Amino acid sequence: MKRIHILLMALVALSIQGCQDDFDVPSEQASRSYEQDAEVLNRFVDINKTTHEYYINPNKRTTALSYITNDGAEELAVVNSLNLDVFQQSVDRVSKQSGQFSSNHGVDYVVMMTSNEVYVSRTKSDSPIVLESMNENEATRSYYPRTASLKVTDSEKEYTVYGSGDIETSIELFPQAYKNAGWAFLVSCEMKENGNRQMVNVLFCGVGYRMIAPRFAWHADQSDTEWNFEVASSCDSTTTIARLNISHP
Repeated sequence: MKRIHILLMALVALSIQGCQDDFDVPSEQASRSYEQDAEVLNRFVDINKTTHEYYINPNKRTTALSYITNDGAEELAVVNSLNLDVFQQSVDRVSKQSGQFSSNHGVDYVVMMTSNEVYVSRTKSDSPIVLESMNENEATRSYYPRTASLKVTDSEKEYTVYGSGDIETSIELFPQAYKNAGWAFLVSCEMKENGNRQMVNVLFCGVGYRMIAPRFAWHADQSDTEWNFEVASSCDSTTTIARLNISHP
């Protein structure tokens, strides 16, 4: 499964560095800590579902009270300009990546996340799978047991599932590793159905952190499909930015 190498080279070419260890975070010069301001900024990040880009929306209503008081402008006004620049650079880098892959149909799906939204975009109409976001609020839903957990680093991790038409995955994010700003990683899966091999590639990307780990259902046409998963971070670092959990019957 060497195709993920090609995709990772494309990531490098797009200069995605928002979650690298050398990502400079202002400290002494800033009147407010970067962590404080990143927490505020994350609440105002929105997704442009036409261009597959992230942007800071100063008019976003983050709470029920904000519809009445319009307190968003006041919160953003106290964000330090140095911290805002660093955060914006990270958002722009991830946006460039997701926009490029979606416009060029370089992956089957682009999954975009913010602190309060998960958007799944199918960018290849002939993809051999259907990928869906699972409703994290369904308290009565029964989930498949976890069978593997792959750390998302720049070193590739692999796992194979034999004979299953349905797979579930969940993502645990580690915001300190990517400075609570932009992050991205690729999941590549070679599928074997009735002796036929097909490749599926999914770009997972986001800004910030979600308290509840997002879950996804992968559906194949054949119930006896073999799934050969491979995952690697877009960051040039051994730091673990996330953990991909794989579950199946």
